[in-house]
Amino acid sequence: MQVNQLKKSFWLLLIVIGALLISSLIPAFKIGSIDIKKSDLLADIKTDPQPIQAEVQAMDSIVQDSIVDSVIQIKLEPIAEAFPCPDKNCLQDFSPDKSTLKNFFRALRQANRKQVRIAFYGDSFIEGDVLCGSFRDTLQGLYGGRGVGFVPIASEVAQYRTSIQHTYSNWETYSLVGKKSSHITLGISGHAFIPLPENEAEFKPPRKPANKKFDRISLFYKSKNKTLLQYVVNDTIFVNDTLPASQLANQVKLQAEQAAVIKLSFANPDSVLAYGLNFDTETGIFVDNLAMRGNSGIGLYGLDTICLKQFDHYLKYNLILLQYGLNVVTETDSTDYTWYESRMVKVVNRLQKVFPDAGIILIGISDRAANQNGKIKTIPAIDRMRKAQLKIAQRTQIAYWDLFEAMGGENSIVKFAEAKPPLAAKDFTHLTFLGGRRLAKKLTDALLFERTRYDKKPDS
Repeated sequence: MQVNQLKKSFWLLLIVIGALLISSLIPAFKIGSIDIKKSDLLADIKTDPQPIQAEVQAMDSIVQDSIVDSVIQIKLEPIAEAFPCPDKNCLQDFSPDKSTLKNFFRALRQANRKQVRIAFYGDSFIEGDVLCGSFRDTLQGLYGGRGVGFVPIASEVAQYRTSIQHTYSNWETYSLVGKKSSHITLGISGHAFIPLPENEAEFKPPRKPANKKFDRISLFYKSKNKTLLQYVVNDTIFVNDTLPASQLANQVKLQAEQAAVIKLSFANPDSVLAYGLNFDTETGIFVDNLAMRGNSGIGLYGLDTICLKQFDHYLKYNLILLQYGLNVVTETDSTDYTWYESRMVKVVNRLQKVFPDAGIILIGISDRAANQNGKIKTIPAIDRMRKAQLKIAQRTQIAYWDLFEAMGGENSIVKFAEAKPPLAAKDFTHLTFLGGRRLAKKLTDALLFERTRYDKKPDS
């Protein structure tokens, strides 16, 4: 009997479903004063596609992965609507009066009259301007300025950095993660370069847009003695400059306005130590990409404070971004990273003393995935590093941006890598340029939304 009842229930269910399907095909009609409406089985899960499309367009304005269109389209007004701060994409300011970034926001108001400069420190996640390029271009689109800012004399990622064309030869490199010497003072990027015989470094604007030229170029160096710098501008103008001796990091402006190419070399280098070139204009905003592959961030503590202050004397940083952590976590590490927390607190404290007028934002670790029991997913150490970095920001009373959540949380790097076109590489760690542009928009939204909250304060 039990079987028969089940069969009856099954047939009854089929009859009901069939009746509903038939009713959904019959148009609405009226019997006397009673309106019979058309049945819609999917009414509860259907949604108007227009709001969804508008929301997607608002959240991601990136339409193509090209250097020409690297500026993320953001409207400046009305600012409260232009820069929404959705859940999990806000900055957290841990200063007592929520004023960590006040000097930076005040400087933005004067970007049409003087420079605003950001130092973006990080590891291989941001090298090559994968993320910084779009971040810079978008801010310059809003606040003015032309140029990539500070560029080291030599770089292991020069061959694929698209924001500037850069070649070099015959330089001895010293860095935080490479060759070191107690006699070599590293510069703002953590590098220093000694020119060898037949040394040369050449810089050109990006290939696209075409016919672009440098507005203003300056060189950072130090030397015990006077030294001769030779450089060629636009393949025709040859310049000999005798650089004065300088025991501290010094900046000299080169005679290279509106240059389409500049090639420099030291004929008799003697005691010269070169750091890099700065490409900028008198006004606007600039983002210096100070990435170093393999750097955990702790190494910044080893930079000479006098040299850093000398760089700041010329560049006057208003904001410092710190993006680290990927070179610390491993697939099998089970530590809680309290040791890393303690050391990075010292790093931040020192940066606060060296750059007293600059706000500091600690960017939390991004997602990273690996094979976990046969499945590619977020490695467990990421969560512990995020907690350690949050404590670093709290203890030093700086701002914090949760990059992991901005990416989409757990396994987001897997989704990035599997996207069409891909937003991340198949190492499930690094971004493609398109992925970098997407996260640059997130960072820009968070930063400028925080600016709107600051502007609303009565004493701002």
